[in-house]
Amino acid sequence: MDLSALLASAIISFGAAYLFLPWLIRSLKGTSLVGKDLNKANRPLIPEMGGVGVILGFYVGITLLAAIALQDIHATLFFAALSACLGAGIVGLMDDMFRVSKRSKAILPFVLALPLGAAVYSSKNTTFLGWDIGILIAVIVPLGVTSAANAANMLEGFNGLGAGLGIIMSFSLIVLSVKLGSYEGMFLLFPLLGALLAFLWFNRYPARVFPGDSMTLFTGATIACAAIISSPSLKTYGALLFAPMILEFVLKSRGRFQAENYGELASDGRMIWQGRIESLAHAVMRWKRLREWEIVIVLWVFEAVVCVAIILAVVFGP
Repeated sequence: MDLSALLASAIISFGAAYLFLPWLIRSLKGTSLVGKDLNKANRPLIPEMGGVGVILGFYVGITLLAAIALQDIHATLFFAALSACLGAGIVGLMDDMFRVSKRSKAILPFVLALPLGAAVYSSKNTTFLGWDIGILIAVIVPLGVTSAANAANMLEGFNGLGAGLGIIMSFSLIVLSVKLGSYEGMFLLFPLLGALLAFLWFNRYPARVFPGDSMTLFTGATIACAAIISSPSLKTYGALLFAPMILEFVLKSRGRFQAENYGELASDGRMIWQGRIESLAHAVMRWKRLREWEIVIVLWVFEAVVCVAIILAVVFGP
């Protein structure tokens, strides 16, 4: 593992995304690719599709790794994973532009991750949850990618929320990779971390750009791919990092996935939710009246607690 190359890829990804996003924001203003910020009193129109900046920054960082550290990478798995990540990002971009159906967002990332499933099977890395499942891994892998992509997309709706969650999860998976000595996925995680940090600067409260599904689907898929191409144990821990998103799925299923994460803005700037709890954000708003950025911090802390618990379990476990 060449740590200097990984750090350089994160820095370059950050720089590329940071330089590209202002141009993207200016270009999208005045077009139809904007959305109302529903958690603000005046509901300003904010450019969407900010995920394009994350994807661009990520692949600039990946280019550096492919140029100087390819000898440290299992090339077949690495490029198959990149294909699956980009596939999820393209599906998200299609949704940002054309509003594809929820069924399409579930099916298309699965199909586009099939080459990764085949590559994982070919590499004989067929252990899942402690069981050698053989050729079934070729189906389990794309199912995991599309599930992670849509899970990351589900817990979103507030300025900075999705980007912050992606940063926390990526960093935690890097820590787990180092602890377990499984470095393959770090070649995806470092560029993703750099690009997300740059995006958060523009997406933090009050947001100048929205992520769109292009970022959320891409981020979830990339984190999943990083875990998948690593050791069997890291696959399991990677899945556990999505625990808040899994809980979000359960809560949203109560309303047949029709609920949004938005609340009612009170005169004092705090958010209120008085209906049935069908989201983690609803639960936070019912627990206490908070401002939007405070709700985001609570959800970040929840994810961080989950990640720290998993890391401690690995460090002090048998």
